[in-house]
Amino acid sequence: MQRGQIALGAGTLILVVALYFAGNTGAKKKNASNTDTHAHTESISFEQYEQQQTEKLAAAERTQIASIKDSIKATQPTDTANLKKLYLHLSDFWKNLNQPAISAFYYYQYAAKDGGKSTLENAGDNFVEVYKNGTDSIISNNLITFALRSYEEGVQKDTGDINLQIKLADAYVQGSSEPMKGIGMLRELEQKHPDNISILIALGRLSIQSGQLDKAKERFKKVLLKEPQNTEALYFMAITEAQLGHTDEAIRLFEMCKALINHPDFNKEIDEIVKNLKNKKV
Repeated sequence: MQRGQIALGAGTLILVVALYFAGNTGAKKKNASNTDTHAHTESISFEQYEQQQTEKLAAAERTQIASIKDSIKATQPTDTANLKKLYLHLSDFWKNLNQPAISAFYYYQYAAKDGGKSTLENAGDNFVEVYKNGTDSIISNNLITFALRSYEEGVQKDTGDINLQIKLADAYVQGSSEPMKGIGMLRELEQKHPDNISILIALGRLSIQSGQLDKAKERFKKVLLKEPQNTEALYFMAITEAQLGHTDEAIRLFEMCKALINHPDFNKEIDEIVKNLKNKKV
C-alpha cells in the first residue's frame, strides 16, 4: 500500500495524506535538498531511461530482458495475444526490479494492444502513481504525457465514464503544461453533473490549491450533506478549515476522518497533523 492511500470497503481508494503533502493542496512535498522533486532540467525518453537502468543490472537480468525483447521482435504484429503476454511479462519483470516507470511504460504497451478501457485506465494510473511518488524525475514529463495518452484512449472507449474523465482532467492540471485545459474540463463536467461527488471533490481540491478556500468549503459541504461520512471530503474540509484558521473545527474533522478510516499509517499521519495544529494554538 502506498503511503497515504487507504483502501476502504467495496474497493474504494481514498487519496488522502499523499495528496495533501504531494502537491494537490499547494503544500508540495520537497526532497532532502528542498527542491521540487519534478523540477528537473533534463528530459529523456523511456527508451533512453531504460537503457541507462539496464546497464546497471546484472548480466543474467540483462539477458532475460534481451530475450523477451527478441521474442517481441519475432512476433507478428497481428499476433495480439502473444504480444500482450510478452509486454505484460516485461512490465512485471521491471516491476520486480523496482523500476516502476519502465514497468508502467511496458504495461501501457500491453494496454494499447489489449484496447480495453480498464487496462488503459490502469496504465494511466500507473504513470500518475510514479509521477506523484516523485521518483524518476528525469522522465516526469513523459510520465504525464503517457498518462494523458492512456486516459484519452480510455475515454474514447467510453465517453460516459465520468471518473475516467476526471482522472484525465486532473492529469492535465497536476502535471501537464496545459493546466487550464484540465480545469476547463472539470468545470464543463460540473455543469453537466452538478451533484457528482467526484467532480465536487476534484474541484474542491483545486479551489484549495488556488487559495479559493470559501469555494472549496462550499463544495466539500455540498458533498458532506449528501455523504456525511465521505472520508475524502472530510479530510479536505479539514484542510480547508485549518487554512482558514478554524483550528478546532479542523481538528474535529481530522479526528472524524481518522475514526472512519482507522488504519495505522493514516492514524499516524493524522496524529502528527493534529499535534502541529494544537501547537500552533499555544
